[in-house]
Amino acid sequence: MSTIEYSPRLITIVRSLPRYAEQMQDLMHAVYNTTRENPDGTFLAEQFRRHMEIFQEGQFVALEAGRVVGLTASMRIPFDPENPFIEPWFTTISDGWLKRHDPSAEWMYGVESCVHPAYQSRGVGGKLMQARFEVAQALNLRGMVAGSDIMDYPKVADRVSPEEYLRGVIEGTYFDNNLSKQLRKGFKASALIPDYLGEGAWGVVIVWHNPAYDPTHPSGGTVPLRRYRLLPRK
Repeated sequence: MSTIEYSPRLITIVRSLPRYAEQMQDLMHAVYNTTRENPDGTFLAEQFRRHMEIFQEGQFVALEAGRVVGLTASMRIPFDPENPFIEPWFTTISDGWLKRHDPSAEWMYGVESCVHPAYQSRGVGGKLMQARFEVAQALNLRGMVAGSDIMDYPKVADRVSPEEYLRGVIEGTYFDNNLSKQLRKGFKASALIPDYLGEGAWGVVIVWHNPAYDPTHPSGGTVPLRRYRLLPRK
C-alpha cells in the first residue's frame, strides 16, 4: 500500500466487506508508518472482519480501481454529552476488538478513519464522514462522538497549555491538522483527554449532534445500501 501513487480516477465509497480486510490492514500501515511485523496498535485484518460482523452498517472503504485508499471503522455506544468519558483510545475500543459495541445504543463512536497519504486532502475523508453521518441519520441516532488527536500541539507545548491550545484551535488562532478539520465537518470540541494515544499525548472528545434526530421514534431500523462517488481533488 505504501507504494500507491495518486491517480485522478473515480473513487467509490462502499460498505466494508471481508475481502477488503487485508488491504485495510495494509492501509493503516501505510498511514501510520507501521508494518505487519511491528503493527504498533494498528488493526489486524481479523479485527476489521469483527467490526463488519457486529456493526456492518458503520464500516466503509474508499476504493480506487479496486484498491482500498481510505477506510472508517465505527461502533455504537451509550454516551452522555454532559459527562463524556475521559480515557485512552485503546481503552475505549478494547484494543481494536470493539467489545463496548452496543447494538441498541443511541450514539455512533468513530473508532478510526484514515486515508492513504497519496489521497489525503483530496476530499476522500470528507466523503467517508458523510457516509457515517447518513448512517447515523438513517438509524435515528442522537449523533456521533469520537476522540481527536491534537497532533500539532507538541509544536507549541513548551509555551502553551493544552487548554489554551484547544481554545485557540476553536477560535482559529491555531490550526491543527486533525482537530481543525473535524470542527469544519460539524463536530464540537467537548473535553480534553490526557494520555489519549499514549503518555503525554493529548486528545479531545468531539461530538456531532444529528440534526434529524427524532426523540419520538426509537433508534434502529435498516440502512439503505448506498455507493458514494467522487473524483478526488488535484
